Amino acid sequence: MLPGATLYQRPVELLQRFIRFDTTNLPGNEVECIRFINDLLKGTGCSTQIIAKDPLRPNLLTRLSGKGEAPPLLLYNHVDVVTTENQEWENDPFGGEIGDGFVWGCGALDMNSGVAMMLAAVTDARFFSRLGI
Repeated sequence: MLPGATLYQRPVELLQRFIRFDTTNLPGNEVECIRFINDLLKGTGCSTQIIAKDPLRPNLLTRLSGKGEAPPLLLYNHVDVVTTENQEWENDPFGGEIGDGFVWGCGALDMNSGVAMMLAAVTDARFFSRLGI
């Protein structure tokens, strides 16, 4: 597992891990990926809350309190991906392989890469100091 203290230094590894969760919508089944993210956030000291209308499609909330000196910032994303059905892939769409300097897989552009970048930023203590938090 990724050490929480160095998450911000490892966005490529984060992206690879997210791609390896098959969160194809429909049905979604994002629960394992959300649990993984929840564990990462808790490992860095963030408090989290999971809420779900459908237990297999949970939402994860974390709130980082600041000093009140900067405006609030909302980071929002999703971890479900489009189907790979009837598509030709040169690589395993859920392999998260690196080739030609790129991470390949379903969600590499939409939106697992965004989740990896957000987690890298949120877990980087320097990020907070730049925001005055």
